[in-house]
Amino acid sequence: MSAISEEYAHLVEAQWKFMQEEWPAIKKAKFHRTEMKEISDVAHVKSMVLDRLGFIPTFFFLTQVFGVRDYGSPYRNVEKGLLLLYALITGDSLSTMSRFIPKTSFYDFHKEFYLRDHVKLNHDITSMMRDMCSSLKLRLLLAKNNPDPFKHVTLNLDGHDTRVSYIGADKPSLYSYKLKKSGFRIQVCSDMNNIVLFASKPASCRDYNDGTMLVKMNIASHIHKLDCIALDGGYSAFVRQIVESSDVLSYENFSFPVRKTRGIAMTDQELHYNKAFGGFRSSIEGCFGDMQSTFSKFTHDAPIRFPDAKMFDLQFKLCCLLMNIKKVVSIHNIATQTHHTFWMQDAFDFPDSNEYQAAYEKLPSIKVKLNHGRSLLELQEAFLSVAISQLDYADETMAETMQEGYEVARILDHRGEDDDMEFLVQWKGFDVSEATWATLQRLNYKQCIQDYWKTKIAF
Repeated sequence: MSAISEEYAHLVEAQWKFMQEEWPAIKKAKFHRTEMKEISDVAHVKSMVLDRLGFIPTFFFLTQVFGVRDYGSPYRNVEKGLLLLYALITGDSLSTMSRFIPKTSFYDFHKEFYLRDHVKLNHDITSMMRDMCSSLKLRLLLAKNNPDPFKHVTLNLDGHDTRVSYIGADKPSLYSYKLKKSGFRIQVCSDMNNIVLFASKPASCRDYNDGTMLVKMNIASHIHKLDCIALDGGYSAFVRQIVESSDVLSYENFSFPVRKTRGIAMTDQELHYNKAFGGFRSSIEGCFGDMQSTFSKFTHDAPIRFPDAKMFDLQFKLCCLLMNIKKVVSIHNIATQTHHTFWMQDAFDFPDSNEYQAAYEKLPSIKVKLNHGRSLLELQEAFLSVAISQLDYADETMAETMQEGYEVARILDHRGEDDDMEFLVQWKGFDVSEATWATLQRLNYKQCIQDYWKTKIAF
């Protein structure tokens, strides 16, 4: 295993404990007066989510981000979560989502998820972006694969403009010279595998350029002193301001093109460096391309309506987090487990906490489970030890028991091993309470013995 694969394995072991966890039980907070309703064409919703995200990222969202409480509206909570993902994937508006459920119902749990505890949700998503899919050691290892002279560069940072509209927006301030339309600008930082570690708050495109946003981000609080961020030429004039105001960062933490001095021609070495740097840094465009091909919510095709910048910020980070999970699953070839796929089943939902607790309390303890295992192993070994010759001999001794006038009704239990094995036999015409122990040689029906072993291994 390579050092990079080994570090990914350590990261998954430490940060991806959700992979082994079962579906969480949800305490029902709503007592609906109507029966559970079916979502129209929910199979299409599930198919689209599976195609764009896959099993594990969807399982992660439903169990770790969305499924922490019961939500309003008389629909299955799992399907509500899938509808939220579908809206991000397709970019569908509130009105368009009404093809599945009434738009008032969708709006209710959409608002409840994103706004009920916005601060905590934003904090959790930000933390998971930072910790779940990248580490300093991993970034340093990945940087070794960079071309010369950029083997010290661990991160890329660039601005991304997205077309938006919202009620009461100051449209002139949103104007983007890149898009020639209204939009938000956001700064995105990713590692060499295009795993997004953090993103700035969105800002109006006209009033904030890349450099001013970088200064406002307090970049020193997001990176390690051994990290180095690759920036394009638009940021270079602001690096000095960041370095001089920081006790941690220096010019070594930033890599950017050589700036031309007025009146002085650039040397061949400088021109070559800038050309190589541009080619190296272009990889971050793949990060934005992946985002747009997965989540149509953030394409440039049409303006997307958001209630405000706060909602845009949260949804953009959530999409980055899900993309991170999807990429690590692909890079590390993480296997899907059966319980990760349950959300694709018809009518599947989170278990009810009361029913789940009752079922859990009935489960055997570890001591009992070990005893069960030993008992079953004894039965298996006993079954294998019963030779065919012994069974044949039992047929031959049939006359002995028949002379006594007894016939076997059924075998209830056994004890001992091999030649010392005895069976607890209920005799025909006698009550179970009158069952007696008999050796294998005394039993006259081969079929009775075979039937007994079948009942013992059937489970």
